[in-house]
Amino acid sequence: MWFLIIAITILVFFLFIRNLYGEDLRQYDSADLNATFYRPTPSYKYPQALELLASIQEPIDFIKPSKYLYALRKNIDRLGDVELDCQIIPVSTSFQGHNIMGEWIINKKSDVNKRLLYIHGGGFAVGSAKSHRVVTERLARELGVAVFAVNYAMIPDGKREQGIYDCRYAYQWLLANNLNNEQACHRIYAAGDSAGGNLTLSLIGWLKHQKIRQVDAAIAICPCIDSTFSYDSLSYNAKTDFLLNPFMGKFHHFPQFILLIWVTILFRMNPSDPRVSPIFGDLSGLPPILIHASDTEMMVDDSRRYMNKACSQGSDVRLQTWSNMLHVWHLFDLEEADEAYAEIRQFVQQCDDGLEMIAS
Repeated sequence: MWFLIIAITILVFFLFIRNLYGEDLRQYDSADLNATFYRPTPSYKYPQALELLASIQEPIDFIKPSKYLYALRKNIDRLGDVELDCQIIPVSTSFQGHNIMGEWIINKKSDVNKRLLYIHGGGFAVGSAKSHRVVTERLARELGVAVFAVNYAMIPDGKREQGIYDCRYAYQWLLANNLNNEQACHRIYAAGDSAGGNLTLSLIGWLKHQKIRQVDAAIAICPCIDSTFSYDSLSYNAKTDFLLNPFMGKFHHFPQFILLIWVTILFRMNPSDPRVSPIFGDLSGLPPILIHASDTEMMVDDSRRYMNKACSQGSDVRLQTWSNMLHVWHLFDLEEADEAYAEIRQFVQQCDDGLEMIAS
């Protein structure tokens, strides 16, 4: 009798773990690992970017674990304490009974009828609209758009699923509202970095099945797309990813099933659910997507797989990689960041030109 109970328990546990893996994504691995933009060494301001990273981490190295996360959030928000040539307008409103929190970033070139939803990164646990103002101000300036940066629920305070809904409602609110009043927009875009890139791709995957206007274009900056952590760059780039290594550098030492159980408990969702791992969804019929990644970051294979799968299903997804760059180098004053924003501007312009041609 006891043998039967133990056997059934092991079988149920095995089936539970197997359900967390999702499809085998190795078929979408890239043979070509060359960077789109190659430099033998980073540009001359790269050491300053590393110093800025260290300044965020060092003051909290000896803080108690229970207070570490909140100290890290405070330090990361300091990235937004810079002088920017733009209007920053806080937003606290409601839409269909759901709270919308965040801020408008308005440049003098911004057209309020061209709007961009920006979803910040930070491992779903840190970061804010404020911490990413360098990025949102630059996008407003380069693209001539009104940027709304959403503050969404983060773990562990809130549920992972709540953050997904926060972004969905923020997008629907943005479709119908500019910074002054209710007004439908002429163009609508979505962008995000790292965890925000995940939420961006999750959003457009969801929109495909709704009677809601899809984005005209999407930009995912160094996105984390596969929450099952099945990609090889998690291991082979662990020593070269100076931003993610302190937080994810030990991941490759654990068996994958341990990571799957940990993510399931942390997110309270199946890690292969397309809502938290967009790569496991149907990637056909998506709007144009531009993905940026560094060839030395831990999640670069994630982006390669997403592009390969989406393109195989007929979607227009473009991946551009930079050599020897930090994860989300767009946050820093680097020549490589200037190159990246120029590519984003060109991508959005091409998408706009295509839409205008169709309309005419």
